[in-house]
Amino acid sequence: MQHRLALLLIMVLAYARPWFACAPAPHAGEAIDVVEESAVIVWEPATRTQHFIRRATFRGNARDFGFLVPTPTAPALTAVDDGIFDTLQAKVEPPVTERTRKEIHWTLLGIFWLADKGATETAAGRSPVEVLATAKVAGYEAAVLDATDAGALRGWLETHGYAVTPDLEQWLDAYIRQRWKITAFKVDKTQSAIDAQTQAVKMSFTTNRPFFPYREPASQRTGSNTARVLRVFFLGPERVHGTIGTAFWPGILRWSDALDDALRTQLAKTAGVAIPARLTAFIDIGSRSGTDDLFFAKGAVQSAYFPPPRIREKVETVLIPLDLIGAVLLAGLVLYRNRRSRRASFPQ
Repeated sequence: MQHRLALLLIMVLAYARPWFACAPAPHAGEAIDVVEESAVIVWEPATRTQHFIRRATFRGNARDFGFLVPTPTAPALTAVDDGIFDTLQAKVEPPVTERTRKEIHWTLLGIFWLADKGATETAAGRSPVEVLATAKVAGYEAAVLDATDAGALRGWLETHGYAVTPDLEQWLDAYIRQRWKITAFKVDKTQSAIDAQTQAVKMSFTTNRPFFPYREPASQRTGSNTARVLRVFFLGPERVHGTIGTAFWPGILRWSDALDDALRTQLAKTAGVAIPARLTAFIDIGSRSGTDDLFFAKGAVQSAYFPPPRIREKVETVLIPLDLIGAVLLAGLVLYRNRRSRRASFPQ
């Protein structure tokens, strides 16, 4: 009974809650698509430490599924209040300018309408798969894995309830060859369906370059999720730009400037780490190539950037009834003709 309740909880979460994820691993014959993602990257260049907080929204028909996140080194895992995403999103929203415009509509008397317009992730003598750490954090069961063989890692994942497709194994192999670590997440099934809670997870690790795990298995690149939204909030000492490997990234710069001390203090309290001086925000809308990871580096331009105001236009419709005007004109014409007739009949 408890197991069934846990499965029900997972299914509900998959449809209704924001999730932290990279490569979903549903069961055979089931599908999961990532339709929206947001990530906070806190970069400390002096220690080459990246703190990575991420959430995602999934859509699909899977009963339950795991997800895998690659990092260059073994991460430390900590629960984080995902309200940090709302705080940063509010910061980078463009200012709204209200504007009212009048439109004249010629209509018939008694016919009215309103028009509203809006703005718009083998050394000899050792096991091919080593479990470096396990944890229960933020409602998840997590295992940090160090593997030297994609086939052996596939076997470990399948033994522990993760479904691995051939293209997911290829995705794993790309990271194994670089000696990256894989963190496997699943919802903590020891929780009941009543009190189970999940929230954002912060992964802290060392890396030579800050990055977002943009690479995906081939089926995720070509499935129904090829059009989706990715928001990245990069907190570091300077303005950055992104590249997919060394290639162009179509992410759009949304905001970049220094943060005031009050906001940095608020964010530090939420994230549990010191917040660097500068925020640079990006949005990636549309299809994703997903053939390499997204890396960030100091931008050639360091000036502040703010989005133009969003115009929220309200249309006030002025209705001019043609039939009423016609009736008035006709009445005037009749009156005029009657007066002329009277004058003609009674000449002075």
